[in-house]
Amino acid sequence: MITVLLAVYNGEKYLKEQIESILNQSVKDVKIVIRDDGSTDNSGDIIASYCNEFPDKISCIKGEATGSAQKNFAELLKNCDSDYIMFCDQDDVWLSDKIEKTYTAMVEAEQNDETPVLVHTDLKVVDDKLREISPSFFDFQKLIQKDITLPKLLVQNYVTGCTIMINRALKEKCGDIPDECIMHDWWLALVAVLFGKLVCVNEATMLYRQHAANQVGAKAAYGLSFIKRKLATLDKVRANYNATYIQANALLKQYDAVLNETQKETIEKYCSIPKMCKFKKIRIIKKYGFKKCTRLRVMGQYILT
Repeated sequence: MITVLLAVYNGEKYLKEQIESILNQSVKDVKIVIRDDGSTDNSGDIIASYCNEFPDKISCIKGEATGSAQKNFAELLKNCDSDYIMFCDQDDVWLSDKIEKTYTAMVEAEQNDETPVLVHTDLKVVDDKLREISPSFFDFQKLIQKDITLPKLLVQNYVTGCTIMINRALKEKCGDIPDECIMHDWWLALVAVLFGKLVCVNEATMLYRQHAANQVGAKAAYGLSFIKRKLATLDKVRANYNATYIQANALLKQYDAVLNETQKETIEKYCSIPKMCKFKKIRIIKKYGFKKCTRLRVMGQYILT
């Protein structure tokens, strides 16, 4: 069984279109579990309508508002017991073969039931009317999907939550996702790299809608506009780096007893970067490969970390 976890908050504008795109998948053995994080718009009525119309396929879990997408997804994951789990935002559109292509890659990657696997895919970036902005999120963000190692993943996320599928083994290995994680998808990817497999399908399987209310969105990661945007938000950039160190410390704390020596040393070295002088920071980044995926981003690391 494949379960799609759909996190909702004030999503009435696009929610129906997203749910319909899941119902119209080529794979039919799919259930949708929705959690509304305290919406004040018409989302609750839309969810109730679908639950009533498709009681064997769509269900809703209730709980107090968490205040963030990361925590909403963490609650959904905590309450899910399925062989395969996918994550879904409220405002995108899935192409009809998204689940089929992702599941095919998952089955190919699984060696046995004990292998934790995360499969993720590319996305097509579109505007609020579904007009194409970029045929590839990977290209748009300059996310080079090659040799994604632990050092690279500690400093930069390479997966997008609304594209991923995880298996039961990875879910069990993750346990409860800690509050210190930046986003659930990043945490799941880190655990997959540590203990299993991270698999990329280099093909867009969904329309990634960009609009004014996006909590996490896509902006071009190249050119003069990218540099200007970073220069205008230096405090935010530094805060983002600091968040990666907090996340890495949480990773070390949760898995310390089961990490091998190399993994433990790598995470410990990354956590120690904020305490170093500039020269030593750069030397450690180079030595351990804590580099982002473009020269421009790496230059920013050297200046701002």
